[in-house]
Amino acid sequence: MDILCISTTDWDEIWGSRQQIMNQLAAKGNRILFIERQVSIEHLLRDPLLRKRKMAAWKHSSLRQLSNNIWLLNPRLMVPGRYYSLQLNRIGQTRLAGFIRPVLRSLDMSRPLLWLYPPHSAPLLGSFHETLSLYHCIDRFTGLQTGLKKKVMESQEHQLLQNVDLVFTHSEGLQKRYAAYTKQPITLVPSAADVAHFQSTSRVHPDIAILPTPRLGVMGTLDGRIDVELLVSLAKQRPDWHLVLVGQVRQGRIDLNLLFDLPNVHYLGLRPFDELPSLLNGMDILLIPYVLDGLTKYISPIKLYEYLAIGKPIVSVPLSEVYQLAEYVEIAAPQEFLNTIQHLLARDNSPAQQLRRQAAQKHTWEIRANLMLDRVVKQLAEIEQ
Repeated sequence: MDILCISTTDWDEIWGSRQQIMNQLAAKGNRILFIERQVSIEHLLRDPLLRKRKMAAWKHSSLRQLSNNIWLLNPRLMVPGRYYSLQLNRIGQTRLAGFIRPVLRSLDMSRPLLWLYPPHSAPLLGSFHETLSLYHCIDRFTGLQTGLKKKVMESQEHQLLQNVDLVFTHSEGLQKRYAAYTKQPITLVPSAADVAHFQSTSRVHPDIAILPTPRLGVMGTLDGRIDVELLVSLAKQRPDWHLVLVGQVRQGRIDLNLLFDLPNVHYLGLRPFDELPSLLNGMDILLIPYVLDGLTKYISPIKLYEYLAIGKPIVSVPLSEVYQLAEYVEIAAPQEFLNTIQHLLARDNSPAQQLRRQAAQKHTWEIRANLMLDRVVKQLAEIEQ
């Protein structure tokens, strides 16, 4: 099967469900053309790291082969304003389709499966003689938006939901919210982990080993979802605890200065995926300290499953999707975090850690990809009848 995947991230950006699912599908012999993140001038002005990465990429060939079955295509600069105007978005998506089609021909992908992640992708439908189209929804994209932008984005996403052949969502909340819009029942596909990777070593990274204990770990993108006030409160109330953060800081979306100025807070930066297991192995407690709002209400945190694979105790704010694993996670309101952590530090043991590691085996990306592929094959069979 040939798959045209329109992503919302670059391949080498934040490593998440888009890359993991495509890796799994490629390993099964499917050929993937992965379209990297679409950006326009406002994104480049707002994000210096993104600007540097994209400017470097545009100096080279747009198309590069990553492996036997995966090709990456870096789009040209997009028309600005796609989330403020349906017409501007239509123009941008039409140009994008024109950019992609010659590449599909060069790879002899004449009838691809169209696999969409951006919520504004409806104008692409029918542009590639696709055998089937699907929307894999992994965020409530309008969660914190207001005004015209929210109105336009909702209209774009509703148009997509109504016209694709299949929809997958990563949370029950999104599944229920979008159920009335779709042709077919929505398939729930929660987040997962590369369990084999996260359980591949018991080594503790030297950058963690040198830090005092106990160590409380937060791994992942550091953006507006993080409850900075909660973390500052923990660090101040317990100066003998050491808070360790690993991941990319999304500039302009979070102010971490107050947190990073504290002597018992350690920021280790964005680290390669290969280093994450040894970094997490050195933590005593792993945290999911999200703000509870319209964005996180529908989230299925990948870090939840990666933490589970490591086996260390997990403390999370009360997110809906976390309750599915309540047997293995301590769920606490922000004001209860300190006491919950203190309790876990005193009573966690090796058998409990082993149970978490075993539980993670049910939540691999291979299992998720198989579920999605089975649904696709079933739908294709129905279309051909």
